[in-house]
Amino acid sequence: MAGDLTLMRARTSQRGFMLLMSLGVTVFVAIVGAASMVRALHEAGVGRRNADQQQAFYLAEAGLDRASMNLRTPDEAADDLLSLTLPTGSSAAVGSYTIVQTADPLDPLRWTVTSTGTSSGTVRRLEVVYMLTRQSIFQQALFADVQVNVSGSAQTDSFDSRLGAYEDDPNDPGYNQGSNGDIGTNSIADGGITVGGSIFIEGQMVVGPGVDPPASIVNGCGDPPDCSSFVTSDPWVASQSAPVPMPAVTVPGGLAPWCADFTVQGNTTVTLDPTGGPLGNGTYCYRNLTIQGNANLTATGEVTVYLTGQLTAQGNSVVGVPDDPTQVLFKMTSTAGATLEQVIQGNNTFYGSIYGPDAEVNIQGNAKIYGSVIAEVVNVQEGNARLHYDEALAMETRVINQYKRAVASWREL
Repeated sequence: MAGDLTLMRARTSQRGFMLLMSLGVTVFVAIVGAASMVRALHEAGVGRRNADQQQAFYLAEAGLDRASMNLRTPDEAADDLLSLTLPTGSSAAVGSYTIVQTADPLDPLRWTVTSTGTSSGTVRRLEVVYMLTRQSIFQQALFADVQVNVSGSAQTDSFDSRLGAYEDDPNDPGYNQGSNGDIGTNSIADGGITVGGSIFIEGQMVVGPGVDPPASIVNGCGDPPDCSSFVTSDPWVASQSAPVPMPAVTVPGGLAPWCADFTVQGNTTVTLDPTGGPLGNGTYCYRNLTIQGNANLTATGEVTVYLTGQLTAQGNSVVGVPDDPTQVLFKMTSTAGATLEQVIQGNNTFYGSIYGPDAEVNIQGNAKIYGSVIAEVVNVQEGNARLHYDEALAMETRVINQYKRAVASWREL
């Protein structure tokens, strides 16, 4: 009996030990599992925080990219986007960026941009200092905001007045002819560029942004359009990355009362002075300006002429400075227009640049242009017009439509 009792006690002790061992293992596994879960949750949290930090950084960078686009036209506040909410890649989360752009009061071409990116409560801030460089609007021989039409036997090419007069004879020591006689438009509509006749373009056609294929905007050279036989660049047509900003022309307040009709009589010369004009700064204003046949309108330096009515340059007249087309700039308001024509007496020659973002410019007959013409609509009509883009106008900054941007410094705050 005692032996049986001892045996029972031994078995009970063994079962207790096994139970304790099982309980110990269970507790150990639970502890290890809990630790693993805590670690996994921690790592998941770290991963989310890292993802949020990375996402916030990317959003801040997106803000800097947007700011750079804003600074392309810093004076045009209408196209500035200073904040935006964006998807972050998670269906449950969104991110955002905000931009603060500040011009240096001592240097208007130096801008400090602070961009803040936020994702799920995580914030990253970046600061970039941009240096701006003024860019001339005169980049083509002809450019129209809405439509450019070229017909007859018109030809375009380029030269550089800083090197001397235009000369298209390659055997001449003063040879000065280039292939940058581009024509372009901001239009993305069919017929934005219309061509006809036997024209020749020593350059390229340029159409509005995002057009694919860009040739679809061009009328007058077959279906499908192919102007490669009379446009020298390859490709012969291209789509811009962004529309060319064309700020409106407004006559300065102090000059506006002086805008009256004026005629340069035939066989006479009128010379504009860079220290003359109503304001004494080489700025002039006319309503209707007519240069009659065999008359000259020239200048002794850099002058700007505002027009609120019609510019009419008749046959055998000369407008501008033959040695330097960059000296004379015509700015045309929304009520203005221009006709550079040929009449019975002969040909008109124009040395200078015309900027009329809301105006229509007609180039007729055998007119010769040494410079650049930009308007809402440009028509080169029947005749043998010659359009020689002056590459020196790429440095003209009296009409500033956009700026180049360069990063001077970058840091994370």
